[in-house]
Amino acid sequence: MEILRQNGIRKLTALFLLLMLSSCNSLDDDEYEVLNLAIDKCVFKCLDLNEVSEVEAQYKVSSSEAIAIIDRRTKDEQYTFTISDTLDAVDISKDNWDGLHNFYAFDEIKNRSDQAIPVDFSKIEEPKNIKRVAKAVNNKNYLGHYKFHRVLFDKSRKKSYVQIDPPKGSCVFGPIGLRLKKENGKWEFEK
Repeated sequence: MEILRQNGIRKLTALFLLLMLSSCNSLDDDEYEVLNLAIDKCVFKCLDLNEVSEVEAQYKVSSSEAIAIIDRRTKDEQYTFTISDTLDAVDISKDNWDGLHNFYAFDEIKNRSDQAIPVDFSKIEEPKNIKRVAKAVNNKNYLGHYKFHRVLFDKSRKKSYVQIDPPKGSCVFGPIGLRLKKENGKWEFEK
């Protein structure tokens, strides 16, 4: 009888450990899915307002038409960017924490995002026409160096928040915070 009980306890312990490992792997996969969506949304060529003005004057068109002309010109251009080799620990201001908790009803998984981890570049997808490079390139098609933070997950695992620090001198000022939700097994941005 004692042997059966010990075998049962061992099996339950092994099952528990297996469930914990698969849960961690699932969150890791979700973290990279969220990061890839954030890269696709946040890594882009900033619009040059001087170029828009020049196109408006040259073709005598509106701003939106000038932007469409510029988009057609640059759609086949190849751009590059760099990304930190570390996903930094979450670094959110108190106001943002309060907003996540009070307005977004966000109850994060504790002790997961407070440590930096190395980026697994094999899981990073590059947006169309944008290639990640190891070192900064000094040319007009280099978009800059981006820093990504660990993804915060809600305990429900249906909500997430990711912070991105865009390159200095880009058209985006300060950190970007993106909220996502999981619908039908896929992550999408909150509207």
